[in-house]
Amino acid sequence: MLTEEIVSLDCPYCQGNITKLLSWFKQTYSTCPVCDGGLTAGQFAPLVEELGQAFDASVDEMIRGESSGACAKGRGCGSGACSQ
Repeated sequence: MLTEEIVSLDCPYCQGNITKLLSWFKQTYSTCPVCDGGLTAGQFAPLVEELGQAFDASVDEMIRGESSGACAKGRGCGSGACSQ
């Protein structure tokens, strides 16, 4: 069963934390639940793309049963660069 990921990103206006399903950040237009500022999908596109690639890589690892030893940022998780 596939479930959609919940992510937290900061509002580009108020820097308030927005925690929603990943698809919420892909909507054409929405408003920040903290400051009511107007938001577009383009404002989150680079982060959403990076998150999507990281989720896909993680699913691939689970399916293959192997680990690349690197986190989504390309650093080894043993480096202290990741929060586990």
